[in-house]
Amino acid sequence: MRTVKDPSTRNQEILTGALKVFARKGYDKTTIADIARELGISQGLCYRYYESKEAIYNEALEEYANYIVEANQARFKKSDTTLKEKILAYSGRMNEYRKPESDNDLLYSLFHGENSRQMHDQLMLKISAKLVPFIKTELDEAVKKGEIQCEDTESLAHFFVYGQMGLLMNQGDTEEVGQRIQKFLIQLLGL
Repeated sequence: MRTVKDPSTRNQEILTGALKVFARKGYDKTTIADIARELGISQGLCYRYYESKEAIYNEALEEYANYIVEANQARFKKSDTTLKEKILAYSGRMNEYRKPESDNDLLYSLFHGENSRQMHDQLMLKISAKLVPFIKTELDEAVKKGEIQCEDTESLAHFFVYGQMGLLMNQGDTEEVGQRIQKFLIQLLGL
């Protein structure tokens, strides 16, 4: 007998099943048939919710990026602290930054696995795009408070986010690199 589930439940079930298969087999080697087999459903049902495995992957990427950004924004968003205090508390501490990523074992293994450099880099770029508006708002607030002087906080926010991400992606996300970034940001902003 066919089991009828709520569409949002079925959607999440397919996404979770696909992530398990992606993490186990690798994205490139996974097919919709593999995902359907994992869940004990037909391929047609998978296609009813997702047009391709790429669509499933893109949703996973979006979901994980949102999760990481929201967790880290919560740490950074303290209205009673200065921008310098936020930079000192937020950057330079790579273990704290990575903590939200490691809280979801399935997604962590997919994006940080042995052969997942390309997926990891896609995740970092997605996170960066989501962080820019948040950082712009923080920089605008620092300008209003007189903490920094800047006429173009949007460009500064892009530089702030993508500059850090570039260093982290190319030099590794070590504590030493994080502390170098922290010192540079404080110098750059004149804090």
